Amino acid sequence: MNMNDRRVRKTKKALQNALAEIMAYKELRHITVQELVDQADIHRATFYLHYHDVYDLYEQIENGVITELDKIIAADPTNLYEGVYKAIIDYVFDNSVLFRMLLNEKSNTNFQNAVCKLIEKNYLNIWLYEENRTVIIDEMRFLTTYHIQGCIAIICTWVNENFSHSKEEVLGFLRKVNENFDRILV
Repeated sequence: MNMNDRRVRKTKKALQNALAEIMAYKELRHITVQELVDQADIHRATFYLHYHDVYDLYEQIENGVITELDKIIAADPTNLYEGVYKAIIDYVFDNSVLFRMLLNEKSNTNFQNAVCKLIEKNYLNIWLYEENRTVIIDEMRFLTTYHIQGCIAIICTWVNENFSHSKEEVLGFLRKVNENFDRILV
């Protein structure tokens, strides 16, 4: 089976959206495959062509989003935060259904922790380069964690408030955090 086939992509997207819709009112552990395929309007056997169970679907969604975020972060060789923030905000907004599922209060925190680790790793590497250092010191780790957690909290709030602010406003919030964080470093 060709995983890049348009029909396969359409089926997977339908299942992802169905899971996100159900998770708006129900925890993952209470969702059945039958409920999911009914919502997606696909045959149960089709589901099993792609996933072992509902948890496998959820995990593949998480992994796919992490991979895409990693690409976004790695795509900016200049390390300009404004461009990375804008690309992340655009990606979150364009995939709002998935992010409402992944970042809501009922969600597993593993996804959010994985995103933090991914961004922190890249951020620390940039910081080492900018400061012409070879070793990450404790202060750098603590401040990076603080900074990244704050930025992710802004995005989580935006998602959980159903994107009530424009992308430009959220970018402005992140810019303020970044500017004030730079003052802490001086």
